[in-house]
Amino acid sequence: MLLPEFCEELFYFSNINLFESMFKNYLEKVNNYNILKTLKWLKGLNLRYNIKQIKNLQYLNLNNYQLISFPNLNLPNLQELYLQYNQLTAIPKLNFSNLKYLFLNDNQLTTIPDLNFPNLEYLNLCRNQLTSIRLNLLNLQQLYIFNNQLTEFSNLNLPNLQYIDLSNNLLTKIPNLNLSNLQRLDLSNNQLTEQSKEYLRSLKINKLYL
Repeated sequence: MLLPEFCEELFYFSNINLFESMFKNYLEKVNNYNILKTLKWLKGLNLRYNIKQIKNLQYLNLNNYQLISFPNLNLPNLQELYLQYNQLTAIPKLNFSNLKYLFLNDNQLTTIPDLNFPNLEYLNLCRNQLTSIRLNLLNLQQLYIFNNQLTEFSNLNLPNLQYIDLSNNLLTKIPNLNLSNLQRLDLSNNQLTEQSKEYLRSLKINKLYL
């Protein structure tokens, strides 16, 4: 029996173990795990061995599963990872060389480790509990960190960044920015000094929100 044929029976399950299971043949063919959206009560998912069978997986949605720790994933071809609306407080150092889109918003993150995602283009960290941040992502184009508790950000190496939203934080000053491709910057609802605002206006960013 294939997984989709009995998903309705799993609707109320809170923990599912798929290691060394009868789904091996199915997992070799599956292209995304959107099927998990139907398991609204799921809190634990063990893919211990089957994860080796889905190394071609490109899309994984684990939104709103009340996860408190980051899954141990070995998915070298993953391009999109959705972990929104969980209870994550930290994430380990990860190496997803093909990841392009990462959604970590609406968790309880307080820090972000060095991220080794050379192809990442989109990162959403909004509505967490971050107080500072450092990022070295050479291909990142869009960054969302609004509704955190940021008091500073000074270690950003984002040469291709085009859009950044830092609104609704606790920033009072802005360091010298080396963001040559930046087109839109949102710093509204912070506590910026007049000196910082003047500096930002001098950058002549196309869309600047203070």
